[in-house]
This record gives sequence, structure tokens and C-alpha cells, in this order.
Amino acid sequence: MKGSTKLFKIFGIDIKLHFSWWFIFALLAWSLSSAFFPQFYPDLSEKMYWMMGLSASLLLFVSVLLHELSHSLVAKAKNIRVDSITLFFFGGVAGIGDEDMKPMDELQMALAGPLFSLLLGGVFFLLYKFNGSFFLTAISFYLYQLNLILAIFNLVPGFPLDGGRAFRAILYAHYKDLKKATRIAVAGGKFFAGVLIFLGIFGLVTGTINGVWFILLGGFLYFIAGVSYEQVVIKEVLKNVSIKEVMEKKIVKIDSKTDFDQALKKYYDVDQDVFVIMKGKQFMGLLDLKKIDKMGLNVQHRIKVGQLVMPKSQIKGLKVKDNCYTAFKSMAEQDLGLIPVFSGDTLKGVVLKRILMHRLVLELKYNLSVNKAAFKDKRHRKKVARTVKRVQKKRAKKVVKKKK
Repeated sequence: MKGSTKLFKIFGIDIKLHFSWWFIFALLAWSLSSAFFPQFYPDLSEKMYWMMGLSASLLLFVSVLLHELSHSLVAKAKNIRVDSITLFFFGGVAGIGDEDMKPMDELQMALAGPLFSLLLGGVFFLLYKFNGSFFLTAISFYLYQLNLILAIFNLVPGFPLDGGRAFRAILYAHYKDLKKATRIAVAGGKFFAGVLIFLGIFGLVTGTINGVWFILLGGFLYFIAGVSYEQVVIKEVLKNVSIKEVMEKKIVKIDSKTDFDQALKKYYDVDQDVFVIMKGKQFMGLLDLKKIDKMGLNVQHRIKVGQLVMPKSQIKGLKVKDNCYTAFKSMAEQDLGLIPVFSGDTLKGVVLKRILMHRLVLELKYNLSVNKAAFKDKRHRKKVARTVKRVQKKRAKKVVKKKK
């Protein structure tokens, strides 16, 4: 995810922090230290309130991380690849390798998070009741409530919340159609987001400052729900399109010893920003003009393209047997407008982002891959032929009428 920083690795999963986390962390710490703790524990020093606010905020995000880890560990137990967990804005996102999983697997994964939050809430409640430290009592008082709210909130049957994912899994098992199941679950998520935004506005009008949190959370959920549906639609469309159908075999190849300014002069009118760099017959890497800093004319004629190349070791190439959704994801992850396609170590061609996006648009409008598969069926071809003849007869009758 863009804007994320890797912190550490646990159970083979990269733990990342999105830049938006800092904003919410600061806002939450200020809210707790200036309003929540002074209300329930008056007559303490401002320093103590800030220590409580910062500690509670940090432990809340640890709770969110453990919530997401519970999802991920269930996924790994089901042999589903989990690449990363990103903590951001109002929670976390697990980077699951296979979105199109079995309904029962998704159901178990979805419910693991809320169940763990309930368990964690119980642990903090016991700390609140039986520990002998005033500081721990205050923090655990906040955290047991928040983990309980986190569990209940996530069980709402609206995508992308855990309850929405569980709901989608049930719908998917019933309809056998992931796109339809996601569309229904996302509608529930958007409705719930709208309710939160309405409650937030109502709260602000009536003088409740907490309404801001409802508006932010509702807006965030609405946005994520829409993006989640788009991702499912894109996958359902592109997974049926082979790389071979969009692969360009006529590639602009630049020798690594070519001067940078000469390459610019020769290929300035080529409609692409990324070029294949070769060393003899060996693929060396990619030259991405968007990622090269501005340089003076005196430098351009002295530097070779091989010195500016993104090496092969840093590029995740595609295989000929891959589908277009794999290419789409790879381009997004690597932020590239061109991905090389290999058969073993041999470069077979490239996939250009503009061609892939063009194919996506055509697939969304005309279902090319579905129609092509259907047309292989003899009955379907005969049906199409009858339809064509019927249309031709109608047109012929109209022509005759006009002549009369």
C-alpha cells in the first residue's frame, strides 16, 4: 500500500504503518488526555493525563494489530498467503494473497478478528478489576470498552467490516457468484457508513464533539467499500484473460551502452515511459523515465542508460501462463507502466499498462472473454446466426417500405 512504512516482520508477515496512523494517533491521544481521562479520573496532573492518553492510544493500535493478526493466522492455517498487515486511519488491512477463497475459509477468517477482540476485552476487564495500579486501572478501563466496541462494530454485516466479509461468504456459498455476493455486502457497508455519517452530523449539530469521529469513520468505510467492490470486479474480469492476449512481442529494446540523450532523441515519440534495457541478448532491466531525476544537458550525453536502469533483480516479471489480473496487481505493486513477460529466463514480450487498461474497459463493456468462450459452443453459434438473420430480414423490410 502506498504511503506505508515497514516496521518489522512477525510469523512471516510484514507489519507496515500507513502515514495516516500518525494523524489519528495524535488526535486520539489528545482526545483521551484532554477529555476522557479528566472526566473519569479528575484532579490529576496534565503530565499524567498525557501519559495515560499516549499509553492507551498505543495499546489500542496494538489491539488492532492483534485483531488483524488473528485473521492472518487463520488464513495461514488454511494455506492462504498473507503478505502484510498495514495499520492505518481507523484500523488495519491484511494483504491476503488470494481474495477468491472458499466461503467457509473466509467465514472463519472474518470471525476470528471479532472473537479475538472479545477475548482481549475480557483480559483488559480483568486487569481493570483486579490490578493494584491506578495507572493500569485507568488504561484498562478504556481498553476493555474499546475492544468490546471493536468486536461488536466489526460484526455489523456490511463490507469491508468483518461481519460484512462473513455475510459475503454466506452469500457466495449461496449464489456461487463472488461479484454478486460482494455487491450485496458492499451495499450493506455503504448503508451503515451513511448511518454513521448522519449520526456524526446530528451529534455536531447537538453539540457532541464525538460526532467528528462518526463522520470520519463513516466516510472512510464508504470509500473502502466502493474500492473493495471495484477490486473484485476487476479481478473477476481480468482473471479470465490470458497474458498472451495482451502481450506485446514487438518490443522497443535499448542497448545498455546507449547514451541517455541518444535514447531520448530516438524514442521521444514512443507512447510509453518505461523501456526494456538489454545487454546483448540478455535482459538487464527497465528504464523508467518517471523515476529518473531531472538532469542537465551536459550530464545526459555522458551517462549511459545502463547506469539508470532498474535491475532485473528488483523487478517481479510475469510468466506466459499468468492472467491479466496478475499483471494488473504487479503493475500496481511495483508502480510500473510496463511489465516484462518471461518463459524461463527468456524475454518473450511485455505488457503495457495502457493496453491492459484498454482491455479492461472493453471487457467491462462487452464481456469479450465471456462471449469468446460462449461462441465456441455450436448451439451458441447457431443462436447468434439466427439472430443475425432475423435482424437482416427486419432491415430489408424497412428498406422496401422506404422505397415504396
